[in-house]
Amino acid sequence: MKKPSKWIYIFGFLPGLGQMMLGLMNRGIQFMFLFWGSIFLAANSLESIMLFMPLLVFYAYFDALQRYREILETGVATDGKLFQWDFIQDKKKWIAWALIAFGGFSFINLVMERLTWSIQQYIPYDAVQQGIVIIIFIGLGIKLLRGEKEKENQAAKMNNHLSSVAIKNESTSSESGEK
Repeated sequence: MKKPSKWIYIFGFLPGLGQMMLGLMNRGIQFMFLFWGSIFLAANSLESIMLFMPLLVFYAYFDALQRYREILETGVATDGKLFQWDFIQDKKKWIAWALIAFGGFSFINLVMERLTWSIQQYIPYDAVQQGIVIIIFIGLGIKLLRGEKEKENQAAKMNNHLSSVAIKNESTSSESGEK
């Protein structure tokens, strides 16, 4: 593997760019998704998330430096998942309710802030933009909840089908045994 350059000290400050420069595309894309996604959320409805941006930036920077040192010492760096996303499968229902609650609270906040303004003016563009983000959050939460119910329904249908096939097989085998 080609030895990485010392530019990592500069490019590492943009989350994900340092990791990508080292060839760790999986980690780099995850850091960039977190960074730009946080900026998007902060710009649209969740300004308080900006409090955690320095934490993300410095974590990504020190992660890039650690991976750089790993490459210098061993010649190879492992490109794994930044977070273990498997826990989402177990907590899908809670995440869905959190998305619905976040969207609902954001909608109430938007309506309460704009109520006096909407009487005086037409609905401003930024309110429409925030409303779209809110609807997306609520829609994602509902989709996650419906996905769980559909899986449960499919499993129940499969169990019913398997038990009816088993009963038919038993009845045909008992009829053939009587003859």
